Amino acid sequence: MSCVVQAAFLYITVLIAICDADYEVPEPTVEALYPRGFRVTLANDDYRLFGFRGNINKPFQGLSEGDIKEDVIRPKAGKWVYKNRDVELNIGDTIYYWIYIIKDGKGYMNTDLEYTVTGFVNEDGTPVGGQPNQKSNLSTPKVPSTLPQSDLIDTRYDPDCNISKTVVQGRPPICTGILIFNEEFDGTSLRELKKWDALIQFPEEPDYPFNVYIPDNTVSFEEGSLVITPVLTETGRPEGFLQQTLDLGMRCTGKVGTSECTQTASGPQILPPVTTAKITSRRTFNFMFGRVEVRAKLPYGSWIIPEINLEPLVDAYGVNDYKSGLMRVAFVRGNPGLAKKLYGGPVLGHTEPFRSSLLKEKIGIDNWHKEFHNYTMIWRPDGIDLLVDGEQYGTVNPGGGFSELAKNSNVAHASNWQQGTIMAPLDQMFHITLGLRAGGINDFSDDLEAKPWRNSGSKAVLDFWRMKDSWHPSWYNGAMRVDSVRVYAL
Repeated sequence: MSCVVQAAFLYITVLIAICDADYEVPEPTVEALYPRGFRVTLANDDYRLFGFRGNINKPFQGLSEGDIKEDVIRPKAGKWVYKNRDVELNIGDTIYYWIYIIKDGKGYMNTDLEYTVTGFVNEDGTPVGGQPNQKSNLSTPKVPSTLPQSDLIDTRYDPDCNISKTVVQGRPPICTGILIFNEEFDGTSLRELKKWDALIQFPEEPDYPFNVYIPDNTVSFEEGSLVITPVLTETGRPEGFLQQTLDLGMRCTGKVGTSECTQTASGPQILPPVTTAKITSRRTFNFMFGRVEVRAKLPYGSWIIPEINLEPLVDAYGVNDYKSGLMRVAFVRGNPGLAKKLYGGPVLGHTEPFRSSLLKEKIGIDNWHKEFHNYTMIWRPDGIDLLVDGEQYGTVNPGGGFSELAKNSNVAHASNWQQGTIMAPLDQMFHITLGLRAGGINDFSDDLEAKPWRNSGSKAVLDFWRMKDSWHPSWYNGAMRVDSVRVYAL
């Protein structure tokens, strides 16, 4: 049944719908995706908006909003696509749904639609045999609404809303369980990432990694995934470039006039021999407490590590040495022999043993770069839970406070956190960062086999570079691939 909507929408609720319109909305194509979710595709006919409302295994009783709701505001490649990766479907499940579009200034609906799952397809549409993975005991929570980032439910209009402990910068109180940030990386260029900004700078203290962040030739998009690839800085540049000057110019995102934007080699102090990339949600999305889920395939190769982190919006408890905290959603050293060890949790100091004391470890059956996995961090006002593929592998309990734990480990800046809650410094606004880095002076201990440099060595970067032939061949799977990032309110 196709209808024309002759009234506006208020918080995605249809006010008036009149049927028997002069335009029939075609029925879209629905596909069940592997390993979870579904996709709805509608060919473009000069539409201005495409809306989807649906229920799983629950027929609509009249015209209501349903449990799943999304408005798509622009087409891609001549098609309107709504993709949901949050629901788990099995053979025989039915999606009951209705859709609406805006065309020539009018709104039209097609209602009483349904799709029953008879099989699954990959992201590229090729069929998959069998059913998705079995549901875990700690699977993704059901999402009462999947909303555009600018249209979170105003709690005044939702009588069933329970106010969440999650706080989102610049937004009113929000309801528990809703999706507050979503990125599927369906674009083909950095310009299409409206929620992210790429860093262009030299990363420095406290870890001094052996790379510079420049997105050129290090960021790409493949099959719906963000791909960050490490390359040698001298690639495409004159021989001896590492002994010269690299000025990032007006594009630099670091502090102008400092070594974050310009570096000049001097003797053994060469330029960073590796170029990678890092993107951040700092400008568009900051939050406190929530459930973070990242579906990613981690990098493999000696001395490279992923950066799938939460970082503070402001340095409320101090600038250096992780005084204001860092949270690792997924961290794996890419070296053979280390690539099975997954870590997650907070880093609240730059030196051992406290640097790693709060991280939780999960040893995989295989190296973590072999497949995509779902990495989850549940950041609560009284602790942190770490999960991978729905299986919980660690809980970080602050006890009487991280300040107390740090004081017992003789951490000098422990007293900075006494002014906060037991979660201080992790009781402030944080944002998401995705990146890749190489080497550095804190993440690889000096007792590791075949390590080319010493962390305290004055020629650490040069020693690393001189041993290029020992580590660069191992980077054949050195790219990090991120399929999606989602954040839910607690």
